[in-house]
Amino acid sequence: MKSCEQTLPYLPQQRLLAHDYGQVYCRYDEKSQALWTYLSQPQRIPCINHALLLDLHAHHHDIELSGGYVEIANGASLPIRYSVFASATPGYFNMGGDLQKMAAAIRQQDRAQLEAYARLSIDVVAQRAFRFQLANVTKVSLLQGEVLGAGIEAALTSDVLIAERQAVFCFPELFFNMIPGMGAYSLIARKAGMAVADKMILGCERYSAEECLQMGLIDMVVEQGEGEQAVRTFIDKNNKHAAGFLSAQKAKEKIHPLSYDELTAIVQLWVENALQLSERDLKVMDRFYRAQSRLFQSVPADQQREAVLTPSTESEAFFVHDRVVNQ
Repeated sequence: MKSCEQTLPYLPQQRLLAHDYGQVYCRYDEKSQALWTYLSQPQRIPCINHALLLDLHAHHHDIELSGGYVEIANGASLPIRYSVFASATPGYFNMGGDLQKMAAAIRQQDRAQLEAYARLSIDVVAQRAFRFQLANVTKVSLLQGEVLGAGIEAALTSDVLIAERQAVFCFPELFFNMIPGMGAYSLIARKAGMAVADKMILGCERYSAEECLQMGLIDMVVEQGEGEQAVRTFIDKNNKHAAGFLSAQKAKEKIHPLSYDELTAIVQLWVENALQLSERDLKVMDRFYRAQSRLFQSVPADQQREAVLTPSTESEAFFVHDRVVNQ
């Protein structure tokens, strides 16, 4: 496969329309000129693991190198006017950081590994938050299930957040004496205010999509199963005033600019915090990881939807943090 650099100004079809990045795949909707990026993590915990970060970084870099265009089957070049971020794991957008790897690195006091993971995380956040260095892309996140910790941070890199009614949001980090460090305070404060950031991060509460809508964290709530159509409807309506909408997003970024230096400074606090965790804190983290593992152990990809939507499993997923802390 040719490199993206060799094919500028257009990106080969297989790189954006059919290329499998491992834990990420994407498709281009010609009608809406939207590039859909899906987190695809079958038969594993849908978390922000190191391999996923590498896949996202490569995908985002390809979007940057594309110049904002894709090449379709007939050789025509079409613009990427919308970037839609979603998950292919039914019932889950993302369950947050890779707790197993983090706990192991902390026990070994492996600063280099923690810093590498943290720096790659904010690099991926920055790529999308800074609009892939493209002027005319509007970003949308579609949230259709559990959205925990770093998953919320990832979703907040978009201009518009659309959630299905069953979606649930939570930052569990304080249960094991940590803070979310990959953009939570920076992104929530700019989206909904510092009071909302404190409430969500320090309270460790679970919030429904409707509650997040009322707090200003997300922009739209639709019924279960209607998320993708809601994104298409938003795009159709937004197209009537797309230039004005995008300019408004850029104006907000001028008023409250997000800098890479800010992300770096906070993530360094996260690393220092992690290295100071006690064995008791790490055991709580271990319990979270074991609870997550039980939800996804040996479940074939084509059966995951049924597994996660049964009442017993759904209840287990929705109350993982309550049960873990009380064990």
